[in-house]
Amino acid sequence: MKDENMLLLNEFYKIGRLLSTEQDTIKLLEIILDSSIKLTSSDAGTIYLVIDKKEGQYSYVKRGSSNKGKLLKFVISKNMSMDISLEKSFSSLTEKSIVGYSVINGKSVRIDDAYNIPPELGYVHNHEFDRSTGYITKSILSVPMKDRDNNVTGVIQLINKKKQYDQIIDYKDKNYIDNILTYNHIDELIMNSLAGQAAVALQNNILRNGLEKLLQEYKQQNKQLLFLSKKILVSHEEERKRIARDIHDGPAQSMANLSLRLELCKRNLQENNTEHLLEELDSIKHSIKSTLKEIRAILYDLKPSFLEDGIIEALNNYVYVFKENTGINVDLKISGDDSKLEYYMTSTIYRIVQESLTNISKHSQAKNAYIDFSIGNENIVLVIKDDGKGFDMSKKEKEKYILREKGFGLEGMKERVSLLRGKVSITSHSGKGTEVKVEIPIPWALR
Repeated sequence: MKDENMLLLNEFYKIGRLLSTEQDTIKLLEIILDSSIKLTSSDAGTIYLVIDKKEGQYSYVKRGSSNKGKLLKFVISKNMSMDISLEKSFSSLTEKSIVGYSVINGKSVRIDDAYNIPPELGYVHNHEFDRSTGYITKSILSVPMKDRDNNVTGVIQLINKKKQYDQIIDYKDKNYIDNILTYNHIDELIMNSLAGQAAVALQNNILRNGLEKLLQEYKQQNKQLLFLSKKILVSHEEERKRIARDIHDGPAQSMANLSLRLELCKRNLQENNTEHLLEELDSIKHSIKSTLKEIRAILYDLKPSFLEDGIIEALNNYVYVFKENTGINVDLKISGDDSKLEYYMTSTIYRIVQESLTNISKHSQAKNAYIDFSIGNENIVLVIKDDGKGFDMSKKEKEKYILREKGFGLEGMKERVSLLRGKVSITSHSGKGTEVKVEIPIPWALR
């Protein structure tokens, strides 16, 4: 007996060392099952883990609390006497099954004869496995796996205790029953101890793997952040160049022209040519108004003050200015409440509308544009269409639209929207106009 105890202690020491060092979850489960079968001389065994039905992640059952939304996942099995391959599966967590009863109540279950379970116990053995495989289940030991907080994370079920661990049972032999023993309280004590170690080791393993996954995601996000930071710097530089071009081609040219015309006015004044002087001054007045409009448009593009009053008012004002400047009719439809939208979301929407309408005015030859902006409970949907010439999506005309020399084009839209977990799509046909569709999830819907 003393020698048996020493062997048992040595076996537990080996198992404990393996459980604490193994980092692969599947291999860890194999160690747990192999050790369970060996320590109890079982012919077969299975491990089930508690799974959260909604999230699909490993979970637990707390005694006395509801197990609603939890499932049992069959994850691994082993049979010493028969070569049986079983697929991973899920089953409902109910006290009517042996493993379910063990998990819900946090108690071990010992059954001497699976085919003669007293009805008053409430749980039954599912004979379907035996019928489909030719295996015969006799004795069962089902042990809950409890973590440090006494929560049940899974269950180890052992079947058919044998006289010897390495014994192979021929279930076609009519005397097979002579080789099967019942589990005793020593087996139960051993397995309760092992199941506790296994639960803690498995929990640590899952946490460690989860942390490693988070670390990898963190590194990936850092790379993405660095990439986006560079893109932002490039975008800012391109934006500065664009503004410089707009000022040079617009107000700067106008001011140079005004300077020359003022010199002409000076000459007319010196020559007492009142008629030509008044005509020139009137022309200069109109030019100044036009230049002022260009300057205001540039300032408005940089930071629309109307955004401070919400995206709805900003879009209404921008569309009004756009129609006045281009002569293109814009049908704007807006629904929903913008009061809870953050500035970073509204500025993205505004810039996309701005860029799309700029594309329409410069490239589409459209007479009409249509904007449908909807703020729902879970997402924002923006659709911008025109009745212009469109383009062939398969040809280089698409590239001109996607990668414009000025502004940020479709790729720029996609980058901005992707930061908000949204998506952008574009459809166009020659002679049938172009449609840009943007969908962005609302932050509170993601919580």
